[in-house]
Amino acid sequence: MAPSRRVGEEPQDLDEGSGESSQAPREAHPDLDEVQRRICERLRPTRRHDQTLADPSFQGRLARHLQRLPRRYLFDLDVEGKAEDFLLHWKILQDCADPDKRPVFHARYLKSKPGRPDRDGAAGDNQQSEEPCERLMEDLSLEKRKTVDGNDSMSISSRGDLKTVLLHEIIFSSIDRPKLLSRLTALLSEVGLNIQEAHVYSTKDGYCLDVFVVDGWDTEETDDLIAKIKETLTQKNASPSNSTNSSTSEKISELQQKVGGSEIDLSMLTMGEKIASGSSAVLYRGTYNGLDVAIKSLKIANHNNPSEIEFLQEVLILRKVKHDNILQFYGACTDHPYYCIVTEYMPGGNLYDFLHKHNNFLDLVTILKIATSISKGMDYLHQNDIIHRDLKTANILIGHDQVIKIADFGVARHGSPEGQMTAETGTYRWMAPEIINHKPYDSKADVFSFAIVLWELATSKVPYDNMTPLQAALGVRQGLRLDIPGSVHPRLSKLIQQCWHENPDVRPTFAEIIVELEDILHHVQAVKGGNRRSRAKMQKKSDIREG
Repeated sequence: MAPSRRVGEEPQDLDEGSGESSQAPREAHPDLDEVQRRICERLRPTRRHDQTLADPSFQGRLARHLQRLPRRYLFDLDVEGKAEDFLLHWKILQDCADPDKRPVFHARYLKSKPGRPDRDGAAGDNQQSEEPCERLMEDLSLEKRKTVDGNDSMSISSRGDLKTVLLHEIIFSSIDRPKLLSRLTALLSEVGLNIQEAHVYSTKDGYCLDVFVVDGWDTEETDDLIAKIKETLTQKNASPSNSTNSSTSEKISELQQKVGGSEIDLSMLTMGEKIASGSSAVLYRGTYNGLDVAIKSLKIANHNNPSEIEFLQEVLILRKVKHDNILQFYGACTDHPYYCIVTEYMPGGNLYDFLHKHNNFLDLVTILKIATSISKGMDYLHQNDIIHRDLKTANILIGHDQVIKIADFGVARHGSPEGQMTAETGTYRWMAPEIINHKPYDSKADVFSFAIVLWELATSKVPYDNMTPLQAALGVRQGLRLDIPGSVHPRLSKLIQQCWHENPDVRPTFAEIIVELEDILHHVQAVKGGNRRSRAKMQKKSDIREG
């Protein structure tokens, strides 16, 4: 899965439009001194921390601990009711600083709650709620942590018998790396845990602190739960700390054989200014054989790890595709230690920046034309059995004369022989629910992502901008969808809803989407043309009367 935790402002990040640890807008920043004072006030009456509080160095160390965490952490945690959690998280981050203890997992039982019944009458929290927005507030709202962690009961209405569901909290810490969160959520799912609530943080000194409320573990005891997580992690041979393993090396060797030698004459390649920088690659503007090009260069540190796999897979895909709405590939250099991909340069940048950083609003005709261009590129990919798997506005580029082209094929794959895939990949705000749920999926997952892109075009808003990306994903899993304003053309609104339907089989193909978009555009332009002719006739009659 593509998302990384942080988004660089200057230069622009290559990896994400919005990272996992991005946050909802806040009206004010918490006062660190006040938070620290309140923590100490809440710890003193317990008498369990007298020795800690009496340590002359405690206040200074606590201040440094709080300063390393993002401000959102201070908002999210309940100082009044859960002051001891600050000390627990502090201890976990201290353990994480020891390489021999990484990665750190901590689990504890929280409480029980009634579960929802499945359609066959058996209880299960994976069942989509009949009132998804209400369910979302129960499960994901930051303010609901008091209810989850406290003694308040959670009343859930249903038509069948309810089964008690046990809630546990799992805290994870390691060195913060791109795509770490996606691997972690996939790991928890493989263990059989269902994420109900998630809070993810990146410290200023390069660590992560991820807090999950989960169900799926049937006892209050947690020792076996941690043992099962670590056992599954060992079996997967893919540590969340992103360590190199033999399977990665074997995959790289296999891809290198398929890619073959370099196609770029480096003597004809001139590298210019840096355009953007991401966790694994840097994008430059340059020239090649007299052409204006973009040069995507893999960072040396990312050789022999999953980033190199994505790089080589992107080369294989780009070599095979050629379409007016697909970024044009000129060649690649695959000679160690220099890896680069050379493509046409798109002067308009990406659609995410165009909409959200430059605050552009589009008229209906422009929306329909852009959406049609994207659909034609995606239809070409699907016709050639290629699933993009990370369709989002950040991966849609704008060229000369406003031509629209799809880019970034690092996680694109050919459809499996069975017709479905299972690997979790993509970007949370645009990700289809079947991928979030770690269920088999096919090309219809791209159609769901397109629905979010279409919504962005129609509203010029960031999807789920009042949630973190992971919260948005958990909401989508439970049936939440974006609000479509009444000002959106009704047929366009209906198309968006069809494309993000829960059932992939109900979603249209891109060939069908193209037909619908072109028909809407035809009617809109016909109405506009008729209105212009009517106004011209009225103006002509007025001129005759005045004459």
